[in-house]
Amino acid sequence: MSFAWHPGLGGIVGWCFLALASPVQAGTMTKGAGASPAQDAPAARGHEPGKRKRITTRNSPRNSTGDRVGDRTGNHEESRDRRHETIDVRARAWEKGSYTLSETRSSTGLPLSLRETPQTVTVISRQLMDDQQVNTLDDVLGLTPGVTSFANDNAGRTTYRARGFDITNYKIDGMLINATTSFGGIGSSINTDLYENVQIVRGANGLLGGTGDPSATIYLQRKAPMKDFTVNGLLRLGNWNERRVMADVNAPITRSGSVRSRYVFSWDDTDTFRVREHVNRLGALANYAVDFSRRDTLHYGFQYERTRNDGASWGSNVPIWFADGTPAKLPRSTNPVANWSTTMRDQYTAFGNYDHSFGGEWHLKIGYMRTEGNSISSLGVAKVNNAARKTGGYAGFWNEDGSGAYLNALHAEYHDSRDNADIRIGGPFHALGHTHQLVFGFSGYNDTLTTYSFSHANGNCSIAGVVPFNACQYRATGLPIADWRSWNGDYPGFRTHRTRARQVDVTRNYGAYASGRFVLAKGLSVILGGRVSTYEAYSGSYTLANVYSGQSGNGRQNGVLTPYAGAVYDLTRNLSVYGSYTDVYTPQSQLRDANNQPLSPVMGKSYETGLKGAFYGGRLNTSLAFYLNRQDNVAQATGASNLQTGEAIYRSMNGVKTEGVDFDASGEILPGWNVLFGYSYLSEAGLSYRQDPRHLVRLTTTYHFHGRLKNLVIGGGVSSQTTTQWATNPGRPLGNGKYDSSNLNVNGYTLVNLMARYRLMKWLDLTGNITNLTNKGYVRQAGFYDGMIYGQPRSFTFTLRGHY
Repeated sequence: MSFAWHPGLGGIVGWCFLALASPVQAGTMTKGAGASPAQDAPAARGHEPGKRKRITTRNSPRNSTGDRVGDRTGNHEESRDRRHETIDVRARAWEKGSYTLSETRSSTGLPLSLRETPQTVTVISRQLMDDQQVNTLDDVLGLTPGVTSFANDNAGRTTYRARGFDITNYKIDGMLINATTSFGGIGSSINTDLYENVQIVRGANGLLGGTGDPSATIYLQRKAPMKDFTVNGLLRLGNWNERRVMADVNAPITRSGSVRSRYVFSWDDTDTFRVREHVNRLGALANYAVDFSRRDTLHYGFQYERTRNDGASWGSNVPIWFADGTPAKLPRSTNPVANWSTTMRDQYTAFGNYDHSFGGEWHLKIGYMRTEGNSISSLGVAKVNNAARKTGGYAGFWNEDGSGAYLNALHAEYHDSRDNADIRIGGPFHALGHTHQLVFGFSGYNDTLTTYSFSHANGNCSIAGVVPFNACQYRATGLPIADWRSWNGDYPGFRTHRTRARQVDVTRNYGAYASGRFVLAKGLSVILGGRVSTYEAYSGSYTLANVYSGQSGNGRQNGVLTPYAGAVYDLTRNLSVYGSYTDVYTPQSQLRDANNQPLSPVMGKSYETGLKGAFYGGRLNTSLAFYLNRQDNVAQATGASNLQTGEAIYRSMNGVKTEGVDFDASGEILPGWNVLFGYSYLSEAGLSYRQDPRHLVRLTTTYHFHGRLKNLVIGGGVSSQTTTQWATNPGRPLGNGKYDSSNLNVNGYTLVNLMARYRLMKWLDLTGNITNLTNKGYVRQAGFYDGMIYGQPRSFTFTLRGHY
């Protein structure tokens, strides 16, 4: 086997190879040491799991400070610049079948191992996504330790949370995108077939984006073209008439691979456990790379992602109580929506990245990404809501005799465009006998969200000639349903058309940053950095005559400093203690108060300390974190929604505090045994409800048999959480227009999944998956307009996957 030395990877690659001999001693590999090659890894073809080739190298591994074991001088420039025919990127082929990564830049922008990073980083690898048949962002975060969620409806408006706060930072290859859960957000359209892995950095991470979110940052790494020709695809069938196909082709355009391409196509179509609900997803990627020289590489490409939800609801779709206050206890299949109720979200993306190597592992990287997204919703559902202004109060409560239901309907259309740019230069330098790292950069985005106006006054909103409640919304009046028990979803639909009337929200966030990792002594390193950001958000509107009619907003904020400090100290060869601190500055322009004005940015501080472990040459990573967040201007849901836009109304709360513990383990704990495990404890103070479970356990695991059963992989997973508490609006009916609006306690639950994969031929696998094995009943949200969203019951899929 021939390899080629790759600058910048030498230390990590050498460590990964040499450390396989045992968890505590690097050297020549032995049979059965460490973890087995992945079943699907190209470098592992023809070898049984657990069997290793003897490989030697002239390079020594690194400890967590970056020094090479066996060479304490720190003078490694000569060995780094030599291009030996011994080691290549393929030396880390074990990553292709692993549940962890050897290196990440998602936290600090520096190329660090998980152990060297002074924050909690969770990796959802390509192998894990393939094992669990993951193809949406909701699937990914449902497996992620420390992350919870609640569904605002069954139309893709899902909120994800970590460490007591909403997650608002989402990135693709380092570029911030608008993946929020508002009607205009495009998070539900994300198709993970287009991505190599997803990295979740828990805690504040404002260094690279200017928005130090105290919860987490979701980092999606796009699939990139390689120099070898490969093809893989799948066909999946499941209950509820699910059908899914995917093709992934990596094709070098020139013989040397200096010009190469990658194409991914994904299509998924399925009914669901709810009546009248149907989901269709589409994803496509074309990614190209051109090596102009040994020092210059250009990546560019295009992608498209779309999700259409038919049978979608506006808010909760299952009533908790009847009109007399008795529990409704309706079945999970309940979905009282109109036959035309639907929502569609899509996004078009063009991207380009240029990488120039100065030598000595210093690189200049310039990136740009343009995203155009659309969201169109025509929703109709029978639920509780505000009544006519003359009547006051609420209406739409169902009676057991079938009366009382009204159709609530909303039509909304959005267009979002965002330009992202990132310029950075970084690399190592040598001083005082150690190797240090620096990165300098500038990044930012300009986002324009257009909300098209629909109303009776504009003459572009009507159902059956009935005047809307407000804007293009019908609430619990005007559109009665004769008998909800026998209603089949038939109802006249919206009559709408676009005009030039619209609202435009512009958000700009840009700034310069610097970060450095400095080795102070053997086993001790510090990471220091900071970002100076400019942030502005404003809104304006246009009339039917296309006349601009004013501007409002929270102004411009210049010179916002976000400092970052972290330290890592090696206790042993495998264990390190770490700590980090950063300020929190999180704009909330997507959240509005009762006057439809953006909330002020979240301000606060975030602290984290704990232990990191790396074993078997980085194949198994562990983390124990203790954290404390103190925040002001935190959004608290009021339970009401805006009569014009239909969006939820929030108020700002000061003095919000969260603290807790996260324990994670990811990778191979024995040859062939992959695991992703996490336990989280959370304590919250300062809000009037507790949407997050105090205890959360997540486990995903697979075992690849050896010997005669080498073609078999089995696995499964567990997700368990304790009780949560939700605000209700208006609350349980008591009669005479009165309600019990006390918080609603929702029981915890445990979900169990199973999977098995068998290699039918050298190029073909068959996989079976069962989710929610025990058919546990649970809810993903409760209390919003006295309704709830059921979670998915037991389901199964069978997948044929071919690879070449």
